[in-house]
Amino acid sequence: MDLSLKEQISSFIRSLPNVEQKHDPMSEEAYFYGLINFAHFHGRRHIDIRLSKPQQQDALQTHTAFQHQYAPQAGWVSCVLETEEHAENTKRLTKVAYDTSVSLKTSHKSGN
Repeated sequence: MDLSLKEQISSFIRSLPNVEQKHDPMSEEAYFYGLINFAHFHGRRHIDIRLSKPQQQDALQTHTAFQHQYAPQAGWVSCVLETEEHAENTKRLTKVAYDTSVSLKTSHKSGN
């Protein structure tokens, strides 16, 4: 049985080391690395992903994501899952967001 696009993305994110799926005020299906919420779903076709400002600009300029409705200033972008290509772009962006979260946590630890 084929997985839905959302299930593909969810499975991919959960396969990343030390990722926790939690409920938070923004979504019942949010993904965290430590305390950092780096991606969360709104329904079956919409996911928000938190990127650094340069990563956000790249995603917007290459049309792999669109501007987040409420918090673009925080680096959030949004993706709509309609095709396999959208799913692949979303996997890539969530991996970028995850890697950034890991890097931020690592740099914070070494700064203490």
